[in-house]
Amino acid sequence: MEYRETGGGAWARLSAIKQNLLTRAERYAQLTIPKVCLPEGQTPETMDETHDYQALGAQAVNNVVNKLMIAMFAPSRPFFRVAEGKTTKKSAAEAGISETDLGNILAAMERDAAKQLDSKGQRPKLYQACRHLVVTGNCLMIIGKDAIRILGLRYYCVKRTHDGKIHTLVIREKMRFDELDYDIQELWATKYRKDTEVSHYKLICRTPQGGYYMTQWIDEQRLPAKYDGRWADEKKLPYRALTWDLADESDYGTGLCEEYAGDLESLSVLSEAIITGAVIATEFRWTVNPNGVTSVDDMRDSKNGDTIGGSSKDVGAIVPPVVEGVKVAQAVAQDYIQRISRGFLMGSAITRDAERVTAEEVRMQTAELQSSFGGTYSALAPSLQEPIAIWMLASADRTVAGTDLSIVIVTGLDALSRNGDLENLRMAMQDLAQFAQAPEPLMQRVKWNDLASYVGQGRGVDLARFIMNDAEWAAVQQQAAVQQQAQEVSTAGGVAQAEAAAQPTQE
Repeated sequence: MEYRETGGGAWARLSAIKQNLLTRAERYAQLTIPKVCLPEGQTPETMDETHDYQALGAQAVNNVVNKLMIAMFAPSRPFFRVAEGKTTKKSAAEAGISETDLGNILAAMERDAAKQLDSKGQRPKLYQACRHLVVTGNCLMIIGKDAIRILGLRYYCVKRTHDGKIHTLVIREKMRFDELDYDIQELWATKYRKDTEVSHYKLICRTPQGGYYMTQWIDEQRLPAKYDGRWADEKKLPYRALTWDLADESDYGTGLCEEYAGDLESLSVLSEAIITGAVIATEFRWTVNPNGVTSVDDMRDSKNGDTIGGSSKDVGAIVPPVVEGVKVAQAVAQDYIQRISRGFLMGSAITRDAERVTAEEVRMQTAELQSSFGGTYSALAPSLQEPIAIWMLASADRTVAGTDLSIVIVTGLDALSRNGDLENLRMAMQDLAQFAQAPEPLMQRVKWNDLASYVGQGRGVDLARFIMNDAEWAAVQQQAAVQQQAQEVSTAGGVAQAEAAAQPTQE
């Protein structure tokens, strides 16, 4: 497939569109965590990463990001389930594997995959992604074979279709020539010096068939075809342009900080005024009546506790009248602090800072995120959690490709992983236990199989796996009756033998 546009040309065209967004993102980062989106040409080594005149923005972002990480990627349990399809169930039944054993096998797959996130050290990358999403509303996740990369808004441009899918994606990374892969350096070893700065472009475009095609460029020179990439659909694309909240007909998302930008700006102004006023309020000067008996030289040269000649009526203090103004600024700032704290969920401390937290804590955390952010948290499941789950399974050599197994991200108000099913089963059994306390005449007429099915449907649990049907119960009763009869016969035989042994022997 041939493209008339080079990587550099596509970058120049699309980057001009996002300049206003990039400027706003830099300001949001300055109010919260500057290194998320530094100005052009600045690095953490060359720029002082201060928190403006207030640090609440940084605290708020870190707080909500920590809660997102606990809810989406809890360290103690998988955040997804592997669901079996009809073909898998049929094959398992033909092989003599029960549904319970099949569930155990799938649960083992999930646990093996969950270990990959920490064993490969990728959890900090996900934390970085969440922080970009909260501050700027956008980030690019690159899913490699062994690692995950997160790029900020400055390093990529994206154009979307009307339904939000990627139409064109351009990635630009500036680096020195000797930082490129060695096989790429060999192509133009005579053209560039090792310390020459080059731009590496990756241009990804959607094909008419719905797939994606990638070309790579060094400055304006295209790399050979072996560096190209092809993917059948967006789900298989390893480049994911993530957003916090994507509006209709928009190419880029908006972050949580943008919704509270006015409050953060106002708090910054008030914090500056409080600091300046407080400094001025600490300054004062003494006045001495020039016609009095107190000497100015004695006031200036004397030490604390010295005795000087004069009158206290000759001396007065000049204090700047800013104390009341500082108090007003502090009172107004408290209103903004409370609003920002509520917006970034700083008013509650549900989840403990611990390696392992209980499922109830995570569930409460999830409910708070869901209710506060209006479904944004659940919307991150297909875009962020699903590709991570696929990568984790592949890293554990447990890929589901080529099978009818599917990945189900458990998010929203449900508990994470299989604990949600366990909780539903527990509640369903409690419901049945309550019915079992009904009067005996009513119990004799209850259709237990139908009742169990109805309760299970209401709780989202198939109780048929755990409750015997009429035929199975009849077989168990029959077997129990046979065993009891055999025991009675054995007992009767033993008694007869004992009685016979007890009778006197006839001579």
